[in-house]
Amino acid sequence: MELIQLDATSRNPLYMQLYTYIKQAIEQNRLNEGDKLPSIRGLAASLSISKITVEKAYQQLMSEGYILNGNRSRYLVNKFEVMTIKRSVVPRQICDTKQQSKKNQKILYDFASGEMDIGGFDFSLWKRYINKVLLDKERLVGYGHVQGEAELRAEIAKYIRDSRGVNAQQEQIIIGPGVQSLLNTLCSLLKSEASSIAFEDPGFKNGRRIFANYAFTIMAIPMKKDGIDINQLLHSGAKLAYVSPSHQFPTGYIMSVGKRVQLLNWAERVNGIIIEDDYDSEFRYFGRPIPALKGLDNGETVVYLGSLSKVIPPSIRISYMVLPEKLLMGFQQNAALYNQATSTLEQLALAQFMADGCLERQIRRLRKLYYGKKGMLVDAVKGILGNHVEIEGTESGLYIILTIKSKLEAKQLVAQALVKGCRVASLQDYYLQKTPENTSRILLYFSKIPASEIEAAVRWLRDAWFG
Repeated sequence: MELIQLDATSRNPLYMQLYTYIKQAIEQNRLNEGDKLPSIRGLAASLSISKITVEKAYQQLMSEGYILNGNRSRYLVNKFEVMTIKRSVVPRQICDTKQQSKKNQKILYDFASGEMDIGGFDFSLWKRYINKVLLDKERLVGYGHVQGEAELRAEIAKYIRDSRGVNAQQEQIIIGPGVQSLLNTLCSLLKSEASSIAFEDPGFKNGRRIFANYAFTIMAIPMKKDGIDINQLLHSGAKLAYVSPSHQFPTGYIMSVGKRVQLLNWAERVNGIIIEDDYDSEFRYFGRPIPALKGLDNGETVVYLGSLSKVIPPSIRISYMVLPEKLLMGFQQNAALYNQATSTLEQLALAQFMADGCLERQIRRLRKLYYGKKGMLVDAVKGILGNHVEIEGTESGLYIILTIKSKLEAKQLVAQALVKGCRVASLQDYYLQKTPENTSRILLYFSKIPASEIEAAVRWLRDAWFG
């Protein structure tokens, strides 16, 4: 210990320097199990430092298990197990190359993202609502209600009743930080109900993955123009079905009222449950919004999922779920397992935002903005891509679908667009089973792209696909 060199001018405290020296001596077997360390008084005197400095170093070593307290005798070195596991180390240059590759792929126009237009939300107004909630400190020091704040659940109950025809009590509503988070909760509630689930094909692939992670067997049911193929669903043996009837993703199809009744009858007959994902239902540009399937549900067989991530910034992370009585009882019986993960601050701010009518005005504003942008995109595609493409899905939603008249497959079209700085999504990516013969179908989201740049963005796509 006489060889210890401590630097009084270093920013590293003296006790940490002493701790590090002894720790390394133990790890390198220069000090072995059972060896006695110098007494606190003796080591302090030999190093010309205070006893408190030595004591702090010894206390840190003891708390980490390097030494033992000898009970009135000197501290002893504890047994130290040498690590024998060899860890694989990725060469630094490979990591750097991958990072550089990502940087080099600069995205100029993101047609694959349904994120909000940067000018589509009044952040200064939202800040005022946040500041109001901050005045009520007593509400912000706890964990909040497990189902979400009562004020927000009451406002959501009004909202879905007036806009979607869903009659639900606030006690049935669960708030969550995104639909995927709510699906994790739902999977745990449904484990005792069934071991398989039917999904629309093509459909919500992240939803499929979550159910698969909970060991559900995924059954792909093809889509028809008026919704999921009921005959195949009937013969599947499934008791759970995941659907988005008001604006199916990604096809954009709308489930007919006749098929909705058939679906509800199926659930009643097999004692099953329908999970309705009411994806971007706010953005219908012609006629009134299509009512939710849950509005027809008299037998409490539909779980209703909704999200506000298309009408307020998705970073605020607020979605909701309406549970039938049977599942609600299961949730409440195991409430301790389901911590509320959504910010209480933002829940209360949103509740007041909705109560003051700001959400309704926000939806009207976005509907007008996106209707204009969709028209610009359709005009640009017709004028620039012309007969090279066919357009689908112009009545609702935040994207259109292009069928590209090309010998290239969808994955090749995606790759060529990316080279030009345009990120697009292939409809093929959302299929679970074998895709139809025509695989050159591309989704183009327009919500994130500035209106002034839509025409230029389409010209980049033309250069990427047709030179």
